[in-house]
Amino acid sequence: MRGLRHAVFTGCLLLSCIVVFNVAVAAQKNDWLPITPQDQQTKEVPGNPGAPAILLYYMQDIDDSAPNNEAERVYQRIKILNDKGKKYADVEIVVPPGCHVLDLKARTIHPDGKSIELTDKPFDKVLVKGRGFKFTGKAFTMPDVTIGSIIEYRYKLDFPPNNLPAHEWVVQHDLYTVKESFRIRAYTGQLVGAEGGTGLALAPKLPPNVRPTKKGEGFELDAENIPAFEAEPYMPPEASYLYRVNFFYGGREMQSADMFWQYVGNRWNDEVEPFLNKGKEARDAAMAAIGSETDPEKKIRLLYARAQQIRNLTYEHRRTEDERKKENIKPNRDVAEVLAHDYGDRDDVTRVFIAMARAAGFNASVLRVSNRSERFFERNIKSARQLDTEIAQVSLNGQDMLLDPGTRFCPFGLLRWIRTSTRALKIAKGGGEFLDTPGATQDKAAIQRTTLATLDGDGNLNAEVTVLFNGSEALERRLDALETDEAGRKKSLEDEVQEWLPSGSTVKLTDSKNWEGSEQPLEAHFTISVASFASTAGKRLLVPACMFQARQKNAFKTQDRKYPIYFPFAFSETDKTTITVPAGYSIETAPQTQQASIPAAIYQNEVRLAGRQLMSNRILQVNGIFFSADQYAQVRSFFSKVQAGDEQQAVFQGGSVHAQTSH
Repeated sequence: MRGLRHAVFTGCLLLSCIVVFNVAVAAQKNDWLPITPQDQQTKEVPGNPGAPAILLYYMQDIDDSAPNNEAERVYQRIKILNDKGKKYADVEIVVPPGCHVLDLKARTIHPDGKSIELTDKPFDKVLVKGRGFKFTGKAFTMPDVTIGSIIEYRYKLDFPPNNLPAHEWVVQHDLYTVKESFRIRAYTGQLVGAEGGTGLALAPKLPPNVRPTKKGEGFELDAENIPAFEAEPYMPPEASYLYRVNFFYGGREMQSADMFWQYVGNRWNDEVEPFLNKGKEARDAAMAAIGSETDPEKKIRLLYARAQQIRNLTYEHRRTEDERKKENIKPNRDVAEVLAHDYGDRDDVTRVFIAMARAAGFNASVLRVSNRSERFFERNIKSARQLDTEIAQVSLNGQDMLLDPGTRFCPFGLLRWIRTSTRALKIAKGGGEFLDTPGATQDKAAIQRTTLATLDGDGNLNAEVTVLFNGSEALERRLDALETDEAGRKKSLEDEVQEWLPSGSTVKLTDSKNWEGSEQPLEAHFTISVASFASTAGKRLLVPACMFQARQKNAFKTQDRKYPIYFPFAFSETDKTTITVPAGYSIETAPQTQQASIPAAIYQNEVRLAGRQLMSNRILQVNGIFFSADQYAQVRSFFSKVQAGDEQQAVFQGGSVHAQTSH
């Protein structure tokens, strides 16, 4: 299926944190739409007078029937209602891989009708980045935006040749939308693999009064007064909650979810098995890797390590076709070619591991698994690219285990978090079967911090900190580091530690190691300075027992919550902190041991004294990732106790100190 137009497609996620894609039907002639009296008179959002801005018009036109697929047009018009709304002057357009932004025009219209055209060129930018995903695109700033200004822009997206993507209408945005219009005209050429037709199917998730209608070979949708989508911190992927419509091409297999998944499972099996079962190269490679080892688990570990030695092109920069030709990088047609070339993408690496495991006598299978970083898998959405990655299932000592050799730096026995607690299709003749990938426990994503700190008489703190990142915490940072240089890696770690500390702290990375490994912790050493870490009151010194606080505390500021609490993975934090106070001070009040627990989380902070040293041992373990909205009060109460425990202070009495403002 690689490189072919086919009947099974999935959605490109065309979202950004500021602007969501939209196309103007009326902009097909590259015209600006007229400013209406209603646009000019709008002063606030209905029911929400404090809203920063309002989306007056949102339009998207997709024309798959156009030559070379260069036909997704976008048009957006926003009115700025107050100072907070000025942030919408900074526009960001997510650009899917292989696509380009063409014919971009933008302008600002002042309340007096004066129009100012954008003259600056947009620049490339990483728009949204998280653990396991990154969206890049174009960014620019609208000119001379003031309160009451209307900003609008339009552009066209093209798509890579011979690659007809699935599409998505995002009907709900982060702003209240007055009016929006969507159109799609279907591709009418030959689709490889389609059974009995090339129809365009859709999967809507819309409010009751909004429905797409069939229009010729495509669909259209008009909507008005759509409420803003208000995201919450640490919520599940927003795409799973937004009003939206997804489109997919296909034939008879689209009649039901069961038929669809059986169909694509058979297609994958027809592709995978010939790739795996050709020649003796896999057997020779397996025997060379195993040597004289007889223990089954050690054999599998050796095969896993051998597969990960293959140059993994997925984690190198994206090459153009010309670059691939210049570097003589050829596509692999089977396992033998992967081993001969000694390179491949992540799925090639996984398949080599499976082929070697089979050659060594293990029962091993390919699984196609979904990625839950962007959205949850939905079986009723007939989109094969929901299952976008291959992992391995191996039977070891009577137990099935899932392995991810195709992810660079992924330790043996660990799946990358985006592929845990989700759905996978085991590829087999007849279509295969669905199964759930297990979640990882908190010990598989651990941060251990050891701090040796000293205080001066003014309460300023200087510390040496060692941080060990284990499991998923190490894996994600190693993968992020592949996209930058040593200076960028250093800055990223310093910025992260800075976020754990009070504002104004100074952080310097002095050393780091084990970036290229997978089994060892990623280790980083820092020097840290915190001005006025301890506060003074007369001759008393008030010293916080903990330097670092829970990273999740911002998720629990509100009394109520609409959406579930969602953490990427279960995690643990362990802190051992020793703070030495100045000579002449003696303890007056020591913090009490703090404990809190709920069924999926525990917290403990134990403080003790040894002369002038204040020593704390802190443990936070969260062994779950999804907490429903009706569990919010319980989880919020737990993290409130964590925060209170972290903010405990020891009171020392003694020497002469300068009066300080309380920290």
